[in-house]
Amino acid sequence: MSNQAKLNLNEIIFIAILASALGVIWWAYSLIYDLISPLLRSIALSGLLEGVWQLGGILFIYIIRKPGSAILGELIASIVEGIISQWGISALASAICQGLPVELVFYLCRYRVWNNFSCGIAGALAAIGGYLVTYYWYSYNMFSWKFNFINLSCNIVSGVVLGGLLARLIARRLLATGVLNQFAISKDN
Repeated sequence: MSNQAKLNLNEIIFIAILASALGVIWWAYSLIYDLISPLLRSIALSGLLEGVWQLGGILFIYIIRKPGSAILGELIASIVEGIISQWGISALASAICQGLPVELVFYLCRYRVWNNFSCGIAGALAAIGGYLVTYYWYSYNMFSWKFNFINLSCNIVSGVVLGGLLARLIARRLLATGVLNQFAISKDN
């Protein structure tokens, strides 16, 4: 890997600041999630709310476009969220399981494909990774295969829309303001 592909200090600081803010947003979202998810969980649709947590890794790698940016952003955001929310260490486990598939998607695309499809696939795979944590950590293995199939499918849809496509939209809107001009996203558009 060349020095050009390594995160520089400016990028790390940007990720740390934005990821910290995202961790607080995730905590606030958790309050809403706690109100709505029990109703949806009873009919196996709580997965429709999960994509917000997949957004992080995709947002950072879409902006920075370098290896490690997705997992670093996810980890920092999850540490902040885990400290101030009820999720604790499980937030960190989720970050790893959601961030690694995102890194893999863009690695396989050789960090050259930044379209809706690649972001959607990254969101879907992040959702599957996140579901693994939910399945074991929160005993979803005690639910029926039908419940898990429906809920995982909802997770995947949410990961594509709220994780992949929304992350891309947010990044493109930020780019239009000029605040991302020093990052790789500005060179590719």
